[in-house]
Amino acid sequence: MKKTFHLSLTFLITFLSVQFITSQEAIIKGTHERQMEEFGNIDKIISKSEASKESIISLQESQASTLNKMVFGFLPYWEQSSGANTNMQYDRLSHLACFNFLVQLDASVATPSGWPWTTEINAAHAAGTKVVMTVTNFGGADDANAVAEELITNVSKQATFFANIKSIIQAANLDGVNIDFEAMVSTTRDTDLNTFMAALTSYIHTELPGKEVSFDSPAVNWGGWDFDGLVNSVDYLIIMAYDYTSASSANSGPVAPLIHPVSWGKSVTYTLENAGTGYSSPVANYPEKLILAVPYYGQHWKTTSSTAEATTTSHVSSTRFRDTEDQALTNGGWLWSTDFEYPWYTWHDGASWNQVWTDNTQSIEDKFDLALAKNLGGVGMWALNYDGTKTAFWDLIETKFGVTASVEDVFLNKNIRIYPNPASSVIKISNSKSIDLNRIEILNVLGQEIMQINPENEFIDISYLSNGTYFLKIEDDRGNQGTFKILKSN
Repeated sequence: MKKTFHLSLTFLITFLSVQFITSQEAIIKGTHERQMEEFGNIDKIISKSEASKESIISLQESQASTLNKMVFGFLPYWEQSSGANTNMQYDRLSHLACFNFLVQLDASVATPSGWPWTTEINAAHAAGTKVVMTVTNFGGADDANAVAEELITNVSKQATFFANIKSIIQAANLDGVNIDFEAMVSTTRDTDLNTFMAALTSYIHTELPGKEVSFDSPAVNWGGWDFDGLVNSVDYLIIMAYDYTSASSANSGPVAPLIHPVSWGKSVTYTLENAGTGYSSPVANYPEKLILAVPYYGQHWKTTSSTAEATTTSHVSSTRFRDTEDQALTNGGWLWSTDFEYPWYTWHDGASWNQVWTDNTQSIEDKFDLALAKNLGGVGMWALNYDGTKTAFWDLIETKFGVTASVEDVFLNKNIRIYPNPASSVIKISNSKSIDLNRIEILNVLGQEIMQINPENEFIDISYLSNGTYFLKIEDDRGNQGTFKILKSN
């Protein structure tokens, strides 16, 4: 009871605070803007715009897709400038979103540092990956809400804005535009926004046939949003399923909880299922137009204790997976909150307690599974290269959304674990729920069966296989199937 009271009270305080903020029409910066301020100091960015004289190629549509869903990745200019290209696996993306193109009150659109990103665009296009421009209304000299309202209500400015987008798309051989308008008051994000987005979509489809229009929408409707109308005004909607616990929170907590211990608590599952402030209607009626974007980042706070959801004394910084995976291991290892189905870790630095709540491979996999279970159009991530040279998330994308993966794989992929992976000689099938297995087979990268395994076997000998990538396909007695990527490495 004591734990439940603590969680409920914490959430109630947060809920009432948000209601107060909303009623006062105060504007809270979103994750994209805050991290642009944290990581995107333009004085520290080295422009590469003059480095390449190479022409920009068009999308190679004949390139066979390796994905069965959309995978939409944001690439911020601060990651592009730090060499993200060397870590990109473009064939595991359907869309590369170049962040950010800034629009201001005069409807002008400023390009990101180092533009044009010829190397990244050409690599993506060669892999059959679409490249789109992400336009923001925040981060410039003009007020974000004022910019959005001006474009929505001023027909002349709107026409100029549309024409500027068209010009940039044509000049860089881009494949569409993604609108990331944030920090808008409720009167700006109402049906007028949907009308504006519908007008932009119509304009792009008419002027640039085959090009796409998308919009980045919040995880929860705190007021004013019409998600049904919004999803119908664009080609697809990117749900920013993060920032449930913000950097300024009074208590530590999950950035993107899969679930919540109280029925009215906000979580990613709540976002997709709740009729009042979530997306239940679009999920039911237009799932193929929804992209569930997950965070490759977390939050680091100073706290009063090592207890989960402790009072925060200060916010240290946003974190990136490329750092936190190793940091967690050197600070006692990952802890797992069953209340939220979310990982975190804590340590004492000699002066104060620190807590980092951030997604890891398991929690990202759970959210990918949720997107599959809801039959959404795909997944996205904020932001590319936050995982650096680590490949776990890329491997998850291939396992869940590669051509050899089935959209029916959710049940077994969630309840069965394969380890160690990579492995040199033997892998173990962990079947903790004692699911009756009917068939086990090993496939090569072409999807061809190379061996059948006795379904009663707990251990599988792979010592005879050559080093490389394989897939373990499992079927239970009810016909559920699961496909697991395994890496053989001596």
